[in-house]
Amino acid sequence: MAQEQSAQERTESPTTKRREDARLEGMVVVSKEIPAAALLATFALFFWMLGKFSLQQVEVLWKNSLAQIAQVELTPGIVLRVFIQDGLAILPALGVLFLLIFLVSLASSMGQVGIVLTPLKLHFDRIDPLAGFARIFSRDGLAELLKSLFKMLVIGYVTYLTLQDEMGNLLAIGRLPLPAIASYTFTLLGTLLVRAALALVILAVLDYLYQRWSHEQKLKMTKQEMREELRQTEGDPQLRARIRHVQREMSRARMMQNVPKADVVVTNPTHYAVALMYDREVMHAPRVVAKGADFVAERIKEIARENDITLVENQTVARELFNNVDIGQEIPEQFFRAVAEILAFVYRLKGRSADPGRRRGAAPPAPAR
Repeated sequence: MAQEQSAQERTESPTTKRREDARLEGMVVVSKEIPAAALLATFALFFWMLGKFSLQQVEVLWKNSLAQIAQVELTPGIVLRVFIQDGLAILPALGVLFLLIFLVSLASSMGQVGIVLTPLKLHFDRIDPLAGFARIFSRDGLAELLKSLFKMLVIGYVTYLTLQDEMGNLLAIGRLPLPAIASYTFTLLGTLLVRAALALVILAVLDYLYQRWSHEQKLKMTKQEMREELRQTEGDPQLRARIRHVQREMSRARMMQNVPKADVVVTNPTHYAVALMYDREVMHAPRVVAKGADFVAERIKEIARENDITLVENQTVARELFNNVDIGQEIPEQFFRAVAEILAFVYRLKGRSADPGRRRGAAPPAPAR
């Protein structure tokens, strides 16, 4: 039981396919605090940079409107017309502000995940009271609770510090004219927003790091899931092993068909066997046409005997050729001398001349010692 429980633990890092499937299902790293912090920062910059100017423009607009009303007989229709004129005058500035808010919100959201298109699904578990109760006391629910408490504490603390610093000005604000009060209020509000925005930006960064860690934990896989994904992407391991076995058998059969073409088989004698062929007209050096160890080596030697191919025992040459030369590859230069002596011995043994005109597989002349 303990082993089965351990096998189901999500200890494996998610694969690329796992990440892609999760993204298609809408499981991406996203922090809701980043758009909130971005929007608050936008408001803060607006009040900090354009608050006084906007207030002055509104003040001028209202003065002109009151002056118009004072020159005519006051009726509901005239008041409504003046308010509509003022609203239309303010509308372009509000439109720019709302457009900026929309762009900031869109950028802060898409900047985290890009464009993700997910199919529409009905999650009935969202309306399950038990499931909702479990989510409240889950790790993510606890994280959301801590974030909410942090935001409340930070905003309250920032407000307290700001008002404490401005306590002297607040006590004397009653003696100021109305325009000065409005200007000071805008400045104070901008200071509050800037400080709160800085705190929320820090919270957003921490929350994004937490969301990345949490997302990674959710995507981790069990060993069984890894095996299932491997089976789906690459096929059944037993089937793949069977295919590789058949491929090896076919390759071995093709190799065995080349043994009768060899000029000599160099043996270990018990562990290795390497079949060599040399044709001076088409080859620069002798070529390995077959090689094997243990059972395969015995089979190569058996075929060589059946086809009257000479077996030469040379432990060093057989081992080095087996380890360093692939099938179908010509032997490297460091083996020329040893192989030339072996081929010359074979041709002398069979009473054949080394003249290539008399023998297709004429041996390369052995260098003088």
